[in-house]
This record gives sequence, structure tokens and C-alpha cells, in this order.
Amino acid sequence: MQKINISQNTIDNFYKQISEKFNNKDLSKIEKKKVKWSISLAELNSLISKKLKGFRENLDLEKLIKMEYSDLCKLVEYIKSNQLKTKLTIREKDIFLTLYSRLNNALFVKDLDVKVCPYCNRNYILNFQKKGKENATAQLDHFFDKKKYPYLAISIYNLVPSCGTCNQRKSTIEETIFYPYNESFNNSVKFSLKGIKSRDELIKENLDFFDEKRIELNYKILNNKDKVERHIEVFNIKNLYNEHKDIVSELLQKRVIYSDDYLESLLDEYEGKLFNNKEHLLRLVTNGFVEDKDMNKRPLSKLIKDISEELDLI
Repeated sequence: MQKINISQNTIDNFYKQISEKFNNKDLSKIEKKKVKWSISLAELNSLISKKLKGFRENLDLEKLIKMEYSDLCKLVEYIKSNQLKTKLTIREKDIFLTLYSRLNNALFVKDLDVKVCPYCNRNYILNFQKKGKENATAQLDHFFDKKKYPYLAISIYNLVPSCGTCNQRKSTIEETIFYPYNESFNNSVKFSLKGIKSRDELIKENLDFFDEKRIELNYKILNNKDKVERHIEVFNIKNLYNEHKDIVSELLQKRVIYSDDYLESLLDEYEGKLFNNKEHLLRLVTNGFVEDKDMNKRPLSKLIKDISEELDLI
């Protein structure tokens, strides 16, 4: 849900990882101990240049890998309009798909420093160590389907780290959802709680905070109405988030426990000891990050932040 910031260092490392597969040798695929095909970097660059010459002169693998989103969109439209000219043979398609299959996803995700799925903000996509090797729980969603557009199988701006659930739900959908490298779902919608929100009323009503049936989650659209609704539909956001009512119940309880005066007293007593500042204290209280820039660090931080703001807890 939060925009992914990609650095030049990440782009350079990604291209280096791909180009190293051609270091002093051809890229090849072996099946049943026989070489199915083999190709040099120069030959692959020649293929790309020839097939996509009408789109752009002297296009090669490096330019294809580093191509930004606006140009990817133009290339997709060009391919759609010139299918015969740009069509790849089964072997040629396999070259791009093989390069993707040999990509080290964990290195890419680590460089991006994204720890939570940018589509749903519900699931971690952390790396983990196994037998001394770094592995990724993230899947790489091809924003433009790699089977339809094999040229883009290893284009860095076409690879969105995501959880398995979102990758499966998005599938080949490429229109009218938020594109994480350029835009943020967070800026266009806020989760909202129907019912009592003020601390005084919560105390007065003596509510059963464990009765999740009384909690109804909704969302307020701030802008990009059609895109927000389509994103919510594709990733089943509303239904899935309503399965996290326990978190909202706990926030209601915390709002009763933590009065403004109590929060200030904790800050006075423990700042610099248990936490560095008020932001850290509120993270401890809510169990979520409270700054927009940190939404991709912990699951459900967007939900926690929005409801906490409604409750005047943060």
C-alpha cells in the first residue's frame, strides 16, 4: 500500500546480477544432459534490437531491464499493436523466462528494503536464512504478465515483491490498480471504524471490547475513487481486513487505558530509556508504525494508524 522507493544502487545491483549470468560464457539451458539452447549477451542484444527496432533504436538487455514504468507502458502498447513483428519463438521466449527463473529474488527484495506486501499491507515478505543461503518469502509479481510480455520478464520496474495471496489474486490484471513504484494506496483511502470513537464515551458505555460483532470496519475514499475501489476488489481488502477486528478491539481498549495525560507521563519518565521519542512510544502502544514512510515495515500498520487517528490515540 505504501509506495516503494527504489535506489540507483538497487537498480545497478539488479542489472549486475543478470549480466553476470553471461560472464565469459553463453547463457544456456540443459535438459536431459543435452544443451537445449545457448546464447551470448551480444546475440541476445541483437535479438532485442531487431525485434523492437520500431519502438526504439539500439534497445538492448540493459535498457530493457532498467526501463521505467512510463516506457514499459509504451512498450506494452507497441507490442500489442505490432504482434507479428515483435512475436518471439518458443525458444526466444524461454531465454527471457529462464533469466527470470535464475534470478535471486532474496537479493532484490533485500535491496528494496520492503518487509510487507505493498499490495495489501497484511503479510510479511521477509528474507530468511536456510543452510547458509538467503531465501525470500516474497514472490515477484509481474505487473505486466511475463507470459504475454516475455520481454519484460526481468524488467526491474515490472517486478513487484508481494505475498503469495496478492500475487495469485492479481494474476494477469494490469489496469486500474495502484502501481507500487509510482503511487501509494495509502494516500487515497483511510480505514474507518463505525461506532463510538471518543475515549469518554468508550468509558461511559462500559462496552464489551471482546465482542467483535459490534465492530464494523469501512473505508473513506479521499481521491482516485475508481482505482481505490478496483484495488480493494482485486485484493479483497475489505473482507480480509474485517478478519482483523481483534486488532481494532485492542486499540479501543488501549484508548481507554492510555489517556493523553498517561501517555505524557510515560514520555516524561521513560524517554531516552525505554524509547527514544513520542513516535517510538506510540509504536509501542499501538503495535504499529505511525509514520506513513514506515508503513512497509510491519503488517497492518496502515489499519492501525488510521484507526488510532480516529480514536485520537496518536
